[in-house]
Amino acid sequence: MSKQGLIAMSGLPGSGKSTVAEGVARQIQAPIFSVDPAEAAMWTSGFSKADTGLAAYKVLQALAAENLKLGLSVIIDAVNPVEAARNMWRQLAEEHDVPLTFIEVVCSNEQIHRARIESRVRGIPGMSEVSWDRVLARKREYEPWTDDRLLLDSSQLNPEALIEQAIARCLA
Repeated sequence: MSKQGLIAMSGLPGSGKSTVAEGVARQIQAPIFSVDPAEAAMWTSGFSKADTGLAAYKVLQALAAENLKLGLSVIIDAVNPVEAARNMWRQLAEEHDVPLTFIEVVCSNEQIHRARIESRVRGIPGMSEVSWDRVLARKREYEPWTDDRLLLDSSQLNPEALIEQAIARCLA
């Protein structure tokens, strides 16, 4: 990546956002900070699940800030379903005077999406796999977007094509 930036991935569990984030990270050599492992680490350290949602986002925000200070691009891998979460990334980008790219990954084919959820094994210590019912609950939490974003449908394109589009947007 020729210019420094903050890339905030968004999307429901199983949509393909982590796959895209990992592919972009490899191509542009940027660190990824993912909410799920951060939150699971808090749970295995004794924090209650009720206390870790916002805290995990705040941990990622702090890690991203440290890397942005070093001149690195950073990728955030999180559902980012609400304006409060998205606003964290807007403020961070503004504080560090870097461009912010929002990338939302969806899977418009419900059968494909559900099959992904029901078969996936991420192996994050301390975190059980998410259920389809939980994905549907998260979908109901989504607030409308107010930002320009790249919308990628993982049921329409292969991961390589999605990654290519994401990188092109980040470099634009």
